[in-house]
Amino acid sequence: MPLCGRSVCSAAAAVLLSCTALLSQALPPISPVEAAHLVEQHVPRLSITRVTVTAVQGAPGYLVEGAVGEDRYRAEVDARTARTLRITMNGTPVYEWPGVIVVAHRGSVHLAPENTLAAIEKAIEQGADLIEIDIRQTRDGHLVLMHDATVDRTTDGSGRVAEMTLAQIKRLDAGSWFAARFAGERVPTLAEALQAMQGRALPDLDIKDVDPARLIAVLRRFGLLGKVTLHCSDRPLLKSVAALSADFLIRPTIPHGRAALGLLLEEFDPPIVNIDWPQFSERLVRDIHLHGRKAFLNTMGANDTEWGISRVLEAGADYVQTDRLDLLMPLLRRYEMDQRTSFSHP
Repeated sequence: MPLCGRSVCSAAAAVLLSCTALLSQALPPISPVEAAHLVEQHVPRLSITRVTVTAVQGAPGYLVEGAVGEDRYRAEVDARTARTLRITMNGTPVYEWPGVIVVAHRGSVHLAPENTLAAIEKAIEQGADLIEIDIRQTRDGHLVLMHDATVDRTTDGSGRVAEMTLAQIKRLDAGSWFAARFAGERVPTLAEALQAMQGRALPDLDIKDVDPARLIAVLRRFGLLGKVTLHCSDRPLLKSVAALSADFLIRPTIPHGRAALGLLLEEFDPPIVNIDWPQFSERLVRDIHLHGRKAFLNTMGANDTEWGISRVLEAGADYVQTDRLDLLMPLLRRYEMDQRTSFSHP
């Protein structure tokens, strides 16, 4: 007697195929009405005339058509990630999604010591759009690049940044701990870092302990207000900076996944939502898009891998911050998502 009859084997195969399809299935597409609302965020008072199912870059999508007065609009929407890709008015392009924006965490930390001019230079060479830098204030009121509250881990000195003068910090070696060839690398000021990036990349600021007025003054001097993304784990400090200037593109961190999104949007009304890996899900990214915001994904840590980076790209991340530019850049090309033609560096 055979171990498996034909009908039993056929049933088992059908179950296996069904399970495989289920596991590989992406989120169901957004609805036509949700697609229309996405376009309305870009074109206020748009009167929708038609929403047509179509394919957008090989994925499910919608063509949304409408009018404002005599002007006729057509928009392509990615129905999987809930993203408006492009809009034309009377046949002329008026909006195009700039593509995934690459953020180098503390510079290129695999090739140079973090938060130094050398790390900034390496990140620019690798193709970063934004360079995340950590900002603290010295005892005499200067803004410098330093992640930790003390200089102990990343220099040959010791002490709290807030208790040291700029002259004391400038005497420290910020490179030898990483590799001998970086001996003599100094802790840069914020102004020095901005000068190094000028015209080639933009800063993504993670403020730790700063006087908001001093921060705004430095950015204004470089013409960067309105162009800088800003993160701060200290929520009261983030609010105080935002209250002084509405020109920051703040990116507060969502603390508890999808359940906390509404509260975060109500508290900060941010243009960008910061997502750490433990809170990341495809549904959260899509919810952020449906609320008219952009999703900033952090892959640093154990899942800063090809698998982890691929997941956030496929989910529809607008920004990806990584320690592994060497992995992210080839993946962007592989997924044909490196469409950052409209992203410019002032």
